[in-house]
Amino acid sequence: MIHHKKRKKPAKVFYIILIGIIFCLGFKLAWHTGSATVKLIPASSAKHGETYKTLPDSPNNNQTYRIAIDPGHGGKDPGATGVSGAYEKEFNLSLAGRVFDILEEDPLFEPFMTRIDDQFVELEDRAAIANDWNADVMISIHGNTYTDPTTSGTETLYRHEDSIPLAQTLQKQVVKGLGLRDRGIKEEQLKVLATPKMPAVLVEVGYLTNADDEHLLLSNEGLERAAQSIVDGLRDYFMGEQGHSAGQQTDGSPHEISSSGTNQNQNQSMEKKVYFNGSAKDGKQVALTFDDGPDAIVTPQILDILRENDIKATFFILGDRAASHPETVRRIVEEGHAIGNHSWSHPNFKEITMEEAMKQINDTQDKLNDIIGYRPSLFRPPYGALDEEKVEAIQSLDLAIVNWSVDTMDWSGLPAQGIMQRIHTQLKPGGIILQHTANGKNHLANTIEALKQLIPDLKDQGYSFVTVPELLHLPDTQ
Repeated sequence: MIHHKKRKKPAKVFYIILIGIIFCLGFKLAWHTGSATVKLIPASSAKHGETYKTLPDSPNNNQTYRIAIDPGHGGKDPGATGVSGAYEKEFNLSLAGRVFDILEEDPLFEPFMTRIDDQFVELEDRAAIANDWNADVMISIHGNTYTDPTTSGTETLYRHEDSIPLAQTLQKQVVKGLGLRDRGIKEEQLKVLATPKMPAVLVEVGYLTNADDEHLLLSNEGLERAAQSIVDGLRDYFMGEQGHSAGQQTDGSPHEISSSGTNQNQNQSMEKKVYFNGSAKDGKQVALTFDDGPDAIVTPQILDILRENDIKATFFILGDRAASHPETVRRIVEEGHAIGNHSWSHPNFKEITMEEAMKQINDTQDKLNDIIGYRPSLFRPPYGALDEEKVEAIQSLDLAIVNWSVDTMDWSGLPAQGIMQRIHTQLKPGGIILQHTANGKNHLANTIEALKQLIPDLKDQGYSFVTVPELLHLPDTQ
């Protein structure tokens, strides 16, 4: 029996070695299935979905930004099939891996992938992974598809308003890096973007069903350019440099404006861009902003709270409401707050003519001048919605267009606890917080309660409260 075992031992070793070789070959083929041009980069060192529960589940208090990278599709879901027969799921994973590698080398970022191999992850689970990891942003990476093979270009999709600045910044950089047609940013009700607690976007880098797009995207050069562009966009976003609107390519050149205010710096200037936040270089500053007022119920309560805490904020005023409550507008100014123009009656500027838009703005400027003696230098479009043509027209009026980086969704009736959670998730130094003083459910009782909580909370975190003109280094008046 001993002799018999000795004779079989070499055969057993041989079979073990053979099985090992077959396993390795199968693994290699799995990484390359469907494409002869994309070289997938295993992210074996990447933090990924299978192990995310072992990662910190506490808020990120480090000086790094957590980036959740989601390679779209995977496993039983191949996604689009390109002109060459390549599967989208492989392109997505390869590009995501390269983005991860670049981010990992940058001390500003801490990257994480929802999948690192050809596995299927449910759409809602991708968002849950990012939420549980307390990511600062989530980026889902995809290649696009269409029945017309001539369709080409890059587009970035978002679902919630707080993701617009991220979408705009990434779109700008990816278009710049790849040189493909700029198809702009779009709001889409995508399931993967429904539940992230942080800004989240889906980048359609290019069309795999377009031969030229696919040839670029599946090349090593194209992958490197796309990956670096995404990282450049993230850096711009977190460093407070995202200053453009949907579909708009800005040159960033400043133009001088005059100020008639007695306390304004004549050397101050505004850039021809849409502002979403200030610079983190100025420290932990935050600007509270309130839209859609004034009214006779909510606005006075907000002013009382601000006065009790010796905090100055910025109120974006509707012209028709200013006409109805001139005394409240005067109180806002007398108590040291900044005023901005929010149109006359809150229409969607993408749905009205240029003539109507200019009248909405000019009538409000005239009314505010009648009440407080000057024309504000700030304008916030209702819903944050503007097309490129109107952006240029408004800027020609020497108005700075100001949106926001933190959307509290207070108008929807979201409870104070939910408002605070959104602030904790979205706020970064230099942030602009959007709240309302009218047009909300239950007379915005949730806004009042949240305001009482957020002031001491942010003070404890070391934030100081400033007006939007102070945050952006702009004059209060024209």
